[in-house]
Amino acid sequence: MRTDSMPLDEDRGGLPDYVKQQIRDALTRMSEVPGFKQRRSQRVMIAEIAKTLAGEYAATERVICVEGPTGTGKSLGYLLATIPVAKHRRQRLVISTATVALQEQLMNKDLPSVRERAGLEFTYALAKGRRRYVCDRNLEQLVGNDQQQDLDLGPEAFDPGQATWRFKPEPSDIETVRAMWDARERGTWDGDLDAWERLPREELKQALTTDRAGCTGNACPFRERCAFFAATEARNECDVIVANHALVMTDLVSGGGVVLPTPDETIYVFDEGHHLPLVAIDQGAARTHLTGALNSFKLLTTIPESIRKAVPDKPELHQLMSEFESAFKAELALLKARVTELAELIRSAHPATRNVAPDDDSQELAKELSVWRFERGVVPQPLRELFEAARIEADAVLRLALKLVEKIKETIENGSNGTIPNMALSSAQLIAARLEAMRDTFWLFAQEVTRSPGDPPYARWIEAIGEGENFECCANPTSAASLLREVLWSQCKGAVITSATLAALGRFDRLFSEMGLGPEYGTQAIRLASPFDYRRNAELVIPAMRSNPKDANQHTAEIIERCNSGLIDLSEGTLMLFASYKQMRDVFRGLAPHIASRVLMQGEAPRHELLKLHRRRIEAGEGSVLFGVASFAEGVDLPGAFCTHVIIAKLFFAVPDSPIERTRSEWLESLGRNPFVEISVPDASFKLIQACGRLLRTETDKGRVTVLDRRLADTGYGRQMLEALPPFTRNIERARRRAA
Repeated sequence: MRTDSMPLDEDRGGLPDYVKQQIRDALTRMSEVPGFKQRRSQRVMIAEIAKTLAGEYAATERVICVEGPTGTGKSLGYLLATIPVAKHRRQRLVISTATVALQEQLMNKDLPSVRERAGLEFTYALAKGRRRYVCDRNLEQLVGNDQQQDLDLGPEAFDPGQATWRFKPEPSDIETVRAMWDARERGTWDGDLDAWERLPREELKQALTTDRAGCTGNACPFRERCAFFAATEARNECDVIVANHALVMTDLVSGGGVVLPTPDETIYVFDEGHHLPLVAIDQGAARTHLTGALNSFKLLTTIPESIRKAVPDKPELHQLMSEFESAFKAELALLKARVTELAELIRSAHPATRNVAPDDDSQELAKELSVWRFERGVVPQPLRELFEAARIEADAVLRLALKLVEKIKETIENGSNGTIPNMALSSAQLIAARLEAMRDTFWLFAQEVTRSPGDPPYARWIEAIGEGENFECCANPTSAASLLREVLWSQCKGAVITSATLAALGRFDRLFSEMGLGPEYGTQAIRLASPFDYRRNAELVIPAMRSNPKDANQHTAEIIERCNSGLIDLSEGTLMLFASYKQMRDVFRGLAPHIASRVLMQGEAPRHELLKLHRRRIEAGEGSVLFGVASFAEGVDLPGAFCTHVIIAKLFFAVPDSPIERTRSEWLESLGRNPFVEISVPDASFKLIQACGRLLRTETDKGRVTVLDRRLADTGYGRQMLEALPPFTRNIERARRRAA
């Protein structure tokens, strides 16, 4: 890890001189913009990114992690470094974010500014998934038209009695569908739902759109005017594409090049990059309902009959559909038998079916019992054997479903188009996707070992739904490292991972472990200096607390006492963060009425509404207090008077209660390692740095951070976390009682 760098003019090769000069000139032009302030940390960032992507540090995997505190100008830094390099190498640049707010900032502010003022020529576009565009095929079905008929845009064409609705539409739904169809037919709307005057409600949105499994692609009669494909094709001509982590990972896991450019022609920037491992873990998950899935598969046996009715003049096709129908009935019967046997064994052993919660006091126990988790992810042998048998049957049905999909596509390509064949194709594809998920889930449960001995295991658990009437089988990787190495780092032409906080305890070890990166792969890592004067403008206070945070009741009582005795100043902007919703609500209930009346609490309204009201109060000269949990600390920007005091009730140690976290912890313990040291402390340090980062948002901000947890000063791991914080002026009161 480095904290400094040679300037670009001292490079010893890697990039042609004209590219280096282009980067320098771009920075010079941006420096001439009124209000722009050059910072050494930003120049260091630009230089290090350019040299990494040029292959000066590693010839193959060209990946750099850049921690850039608030105020270092990260967005401009990576844009000025990556755009010239990507264009020189004839590669695409994909910038991925974790939030819509940052996407909007890039699309509406940063990218237009750089293109206009930095002298760089490039095109850019926003990438969105299928669910952000209307599906014309689905829209036609909701309207009630058949695309082979003459389309009449008069009122009678929108008779809902002719339409295919899967739910009872509201009058406003029918009006929306009518208006959308009219706009699509007249060419006055491109099908982007975000550009529609008013977003449809969620149930209607699901009906209007489709996903990859439901999309019939080239077989769709609306392929030529498809909003999603039109946007994808136009976007693929652009130099810079703005996306989000979920879309990037979905595309990569699907093989790459489905929605975004293939990784072997792409340089990636992952802004807010610390979110990427969690997104990747979700992409590696497999889950399926047992009896619920079987019910949906019955539709497979009805699809051949639909095709026979839709195409009455092809006897050979009728014969083939009859054969499919018979095969499906036979194979589904075998699959149902295996799944029934599997469900019976699960029901006999599942904690939820052996322990019934008798009253409301046992709700928490019932919730815990609903999840049957396998220690270290190891499934008992008898259960594994049944999962393997069920996998074989699911795979047999899947193969038939995929053959049916191909046969329906051939039927459509041979001219038998229309509503019924397209609906049949969409349904068959959706069911095939569910069968694939079932097969993959069963396969993961049937495996004794799914990774090499040195890799973290899969977490496996079975959740009871209802009172044991149905079960959901879930398999989830406990680490994204292997997946990210396989589909991303080993494939892409280069990557920049950046965020205000990446390091934990001052090191990148935890990030590297979660990302599948490290010095052994040539990964570069750099922490940029903050432009803020922490010692002069900010104070860190650790009061002499009497209570031990491990005693929740005593700790909460002391926090209430301090809040009511002057800790909260009602004349200023305060942000108070808690480690749990329970403590947050308990403290709120204990506040004096005049203080409670000034509190805006997370969960009572959407975040943006709470922040808007908080700002309005401060602008009016009133005090305001925001209450939130750790998640509220990220992405909240309250500069100046909007936040002059951050209060942290308790260090953010997460309880490893999810099946994924518990499985990972058990695996570490089985290797003689300490999950608290390797996971809990670094993660808590990371969250603490994020929380403290809410205080100073500009170079002129001032304020204080108060931590009501003595462990930060009185324990060895706490002092490690303390040293990893920015260099605030410290005011650590003498402890009244040593915290354990």
